Amino acid sequence: MLNYDPLTHSFDLPVQKLLVYCVTDRPLFLPPRQGSTPGTTLAGAFGNALWSAVCPYNDTPAGTCNLIQPHDPCCQAPTECVVPWLYKPYSTVHRRNFARPVLLRAAELEGDKPVDVFTLEVTLWGRHAIAALEAVTKTLNKMGQLGLNSEGTQVRFAITKIETAPCLTLAERIERLPPIQSVLLEFQTPFLHQEKTSEGKRYFHTRPQLPIVGILGNVAYNLVAWDIEDREFGEQLDNKARHSLARDARDVAWEVAEDLFIVRTHLSPVEIGERYSRGNQKTMSLQGFIGLAELAGNLKPALPWLLTLALAGGGQKRAMGFGTVQMWFTSFQ
Repeated sequence: MLNYDPLTHSFDLPVQKLLVYCVTDRPLFLPPRQGSTPGTTLAGAFGNALWSAVCPYNDTPAGTCNLIQPHDPCCQAPTECVVPWLYKPYSTVHRRNFARPVLLRAAELEGDKPVDVFTLEVTLWGRHAIAALEAVTKTLNKMGQLGLNSEGTQVRFAITKIETAPCLTLAERIERLPPIQSVLLEFQTPFLHQEKTSEGKRYFHTRPQLPIVGILGNVAYNLVAWDIEDREFGEQLDNKARHSLARDARDVAWEVAEDLFIVRTHLSPVEIGERYSRGNQKTMSLQGFIGLAELAGNLKPALPWLLTLALAGGGQKRAMGFGTVQMWFTSFQ
């Protein structure tokens, strides 16, 4: 087995941020809908545009791969094409889907008024997403050409400027943090955190207490699992080994989270409504929370996973705009 340390090597994951400035051809408003948010609209639009912009079969008589299998799109050239890495990455070894490594958010679209301009915050999560920057840019432009559905009308937009931040690993970002006295987490979009009852039944957490131990444990597990997949270790690390390594990181994250204490919280439950899950083939009632939570205590060992949470979000369906978290901190003087 490879000498992979989940507590150090996972933080070599590179991350890059883009700011994409957009101008619409008419006022754009994304009203609340059952089971939907502006984030799900952006995620869906990106997925549709990705096939049109990047799929190598676009010019064939049969059309793009998602047209051949519209209900379960499957890439016909997975070893040559970037679409499988950007659309819905599936690990044949870990036997699971991962969250899309292109995370989108436009805070202006979450308001209650139409807008003429907005800024897309794009996070490229890992090596394959960063290497596919050109494909991501083409897809964003295609999104603008196809438009976003606003109350039955496609509102198109043009990209006026793209600002690209330096590519830094998580470790490099952690090194730049000053000594921190307290952390304020703002859960800006509904955070869908699932827990289990004593009978094993899953439910979404909506109570006012912040489940920080469970949240950081999930962040640690998912980071290791994705980093291993993103490195393309293949059969060098089988499913059992991957699960064991990710679980080791989760257990440490649980332990350090126990040393944190919650100074104050102001969390509110959110009902998103029902949404059909293709993966589970059933309709799910989505519930979560938004609000603020301030943490203190022994923060230093928890910072790697807190930073990961702030960069990539957390909880269920974070690639669809749920679980966006902003982190502020108070440093020692």
